[in-house]
Amino acid sequence: MIVAMKRLRLIAHKQDEADILKSLQEAEAVQVIRLLEEAKADEELDRLEQRGAQLTDSLDAVKPYAKKAGFFTPKREEKLEQIQSKVDEGLKLSRDLEVLIRRRNTLRAEIDKNNSTIAALRPFERFPYEMQSVEQSKHVRCFLGLIASKDLDALYNQDFISVELYGEGTSIAALAACHVDDAKAASTFFKSIDWTDVVFPKLSGTPAEAMAALQARNDEINRELEKLEEELKAFAENADVLQDAADATLIERDRARAATALAKTRSAFVLEGWVREDEAQKAEQAVAAVTDAYSWEIFEPEEDEIPPSVVQNNAFVKPFEQVQTLYSRPDPRGIDGTPFMTPCYILLFGLMLSDAGYGIILSIGAWLYLKFKKPRGMSGGVVRVLFWGGLSTIVWGVLVGTFFGLSLKEEIGLFPLWFDPMTDSMTMLGLCFGLGVIHILFGYILKMKVAFDNKDWQSAIFDALSWILIILGLVLYLVPSLVSGLPAIMQTIGLPMAGLGALLILLFKGRGKKNPLKRTISGLGELYNVSSLLADILSYARLFALGIATGVIAQVFNDLCGMLMGGSNPIMAVLGFIIGCALLVALHLFNIAINTLGAFVHCARLQYVEFYGKFYEAGGREFVPLGYRTKYINVEK
Repeated sequence: MIVAMKRLRLIAHKQDEADILKSLQEAEAVQVIRLLEEAKADEELDRLEQRGAQLTDSLDAVKPYAKKAGFFTPKREEKLEQIQSKVDEGLKLSRDLEVLIRRRNTLRAEIDKNNSTIAALRPFERFPYEMQSVEQSKHVRCFLGLIASKDLDALYNQDFISVELYGEGTSIAALAACHVDDAKAASTFFKSIDWTDVVFPKLSGTPAEAMAALQARNDEINRELEKLEEELKAFAENADVLQDAADATLIERDRARAATALAKTRSAFVLEGWVREDEAQKAEQAVAAVTDAYSWEIFEPEEDEIPPSVVQNNAFVKPFEQVQTLYSRPDPRGIDGTPFMTPCYILLFGLMLSDAGYGIILSIGAWLYLKFKKPRGMSGGVVRVLFWGGLSTIVWGVLVGTFFGLSLKEEIGLFPLWFDPMTDSMTMLGLCFGLGVIHILFGYILKMKVAFDNKDWQSAIFDALSWILIILGLVLYLVPSLVSGLPAIMQTIGLPMAGLGALLILLFKGRGKKNPLKRTISGLGELYNVSSLLADILSYARLFALGIATGVIAQVFNDLCGMLMGGSNPIMAVLGFIIGCALLVALHLFNIAINTLGAFVHCARLQYVEFYGKFYEAGGREFVPLGYRTKYINVEK
């Protein structure tokens, strides 16, 4: 159900501004609207953003050393006063940590520089002279560099150049010298061959001595870095304090941002925003708790205004709002598709996964995660969706699926209770297409409902009912020819029904056009969408493909691991059994993960395209009330 949104206007004394914003933030009921086109520079907001960035950087620095939260470990819950009391301590820790991080970065940069210098000197490791002794004189010009071994003969042929080589390989360190009068000719020659000029760094001693000194310095730096790492580990023990300070800063920053959206005079301020109709009284009570000197006005949005989109559903449907949000929020003047999509999603998800064993694992895993982790928001919604999807998978697995890839029909006569899609694939394909037809018809029925709710009976009849007649008529006409034993009267009824639907579209699709020819062309163009409708129905073959794939892959894994366990040698048999069991668990977990992801995505795709495409109006925007949007902890109220 889409919740009606109202506009509000609050006028109060400026001296009460801070307390009113705090109270509204605690109520989490009002989304503040910016009244000024451009936000003015605000020193307090800048200060809080810088503080938040500083604390975030500190947490990133200690994250590798902090104790990792367990998979089922929930977020900490603390009162607002508790996390606010940690701000000063957190900032002091952050400043001290910043000094350590800066020192560590400086030392690491020095190591990188030293390693680069060592790498550059490596070819000259056998150079016997002090590096600074290589210099130009009045009569002699020296050339220091690396020469490709293929050009050595060419170098030796230059009688006016003397050369010493210090190594072997494809690129050799060399020191060449010539008379100053031949310097230009030597320079030209070196440009004509594979020669790279080298300049020694300003270090004393030979290259080998300089390399040894640099390596010794690196060893010293590494020892200092080890000490810094130990200090960082000590800081990581206070990660909770940094997290509390960071979240307290986020809360204060959001309130400061809201303050910049207000219109202010010297003695008063004006706040405008969006509020849910069912929470308007709650929001006003938050203001009244601070002061009785205020003006409070609630009014309808203007015609050209598009309010935020908010939906409200019961506990069973609510998690599936996250699936809808992944597509788009509903238009606030449209219809919430979540209650109608929920049973369809559960039904189709289970058929796509269709292994009872996998469904048990998925449901138990999701239940444990919800019980101990207590996730909120998007993650909590998705996990609850997987829980219900797991239960549906158990049912479908018993009816038409497997149990960890095992078909127990022949062994113990247990299941699949209905039919085995491995041996009766056409029945499975027919089931998938049948569900697809029902799903699409449901979408058109909802389209009729929306049209009637908007008092648009023409759209309900000519744009929705007409397609329902076509679909039902074609089904009644075609099914008896595919399934023996059905009464022939179905075909007698079906063809006229489809014809009536087609006639309604042909005559009334272009009902807004006065020209009869244009109306007819519009109708013919709409009837061409029968091909799109057929493509939509064929899309439900993915139910068949994914459902079969899960069981087949699981069977293959069972066969492979069974081969490992079937060794004739006792030792190999025991070893094979151990390896096979471990591999079997790992492969089945992988299969659960990859096929659950596939079922989640493809089932959502069927909802978004084939179902929502018939009636759903997207384009809504999120309602973001001023509240406690923390990253690391949940605020107790």
